[in-house]
Amino acid sequence: MKETIIEEFVEKITYGNNKYSDRFFEIFSARGFLLERDSGTGIVRLSRESHIDDCEFLEVLQNINYKEIYKKPHFDSIDEAGEENVSQRQHAYFDAIDTQLFDINNIKYLHELFSHVIPIDEFRLNWIRDWYGKFNQFKGIVDLPKIRVYDLEPFIARFAKAISSIGISTWSSCEGHWGTTAYIIFDRKYHLVWFQTLLNKFIKKKLDLACNWKWLNNRGTINHPGADTLEMYLELQEIARLIYKYRDDLINIKKYIASLLTTEHKKMNKKNLLTVFEGFFDVAITVNQIDILTI
Repeated sequence: MKETIIEEFVEKITYGNNKYSDRFFEIFSARGFLLERDSGTGIVRLSRESHIDDCEFLEVLQNINYKEIYKKPHFDSIDEAGEENVSQRQHAYFDAIDTQLFDINNIKYLHELFSHVIPIDEFRLNWIRDWYGKFNQFKGIVDLPKIRVYDLEPFIARFAKAISSIGISTWSSCEGHWGTTAYIIFDRKYHLVWFQTLLNKFIKKKLDLACNWKWLNNRGTINHPGADTLEMYLELQEIARLIYKYRDDLINIKKYIASLLTTEHKKMNKKNLLTVFEGFFDVAITVNQIDILTI
């Protein structure tokens, strides 16, 4: 990928802001990290909704040569026991990140940061995740196992993390290379159709989208009609930012819709299920007086 694309991308997502902590927040949010920022002090910290391994990876990213020193295998890391190391949860990044340790004004560093390609044959799926795609789990579970930033390609990482934060389970994703389409594979039809519902009933009403979405089996592909890779990446950022901003409302809408689902819906094909979900979406925002469509 040309360095000029990354330079333009960073300029767009930071809005030309030169304040170091603000630039760090925007750049590393775009890279997929779930960050929080204290408007009064300017302190940036890692959200406790993050995968615990994100602390270690973020620490390694202080080094421009991180690819040479951090060579862990890529796999879907799910904590089967449901327990986390308490000492890890006390990592300093959950309180504050020293943003000055990251060379974010160096275009060479930014190029390395946003050029972390993960060959598909190097990523190992975890079949435990398949359980979350089943009908009863789709209905009852919103808090999904966290996804590591390390296992996501840079330009689609924020999008994958954002939809996971609202209870949409995915198998894998690809940012698209050398002008090819980006894609994300959803964990069975219910998660795919729920995202289609949000795209049609919420995202497209809030954002002026240029990219095309196509669906095949449980895969959603994204491409820009003019083959403009930069615009595709910026649009994925917009969608991710929007979803994460409204995540509490979107979670509540899903919970309400899940309460209406029956075994009849379990048997439906995707087309009919989409019609049902879109109808339930309208009911949910009306009954619960959720105002998320106001421009």
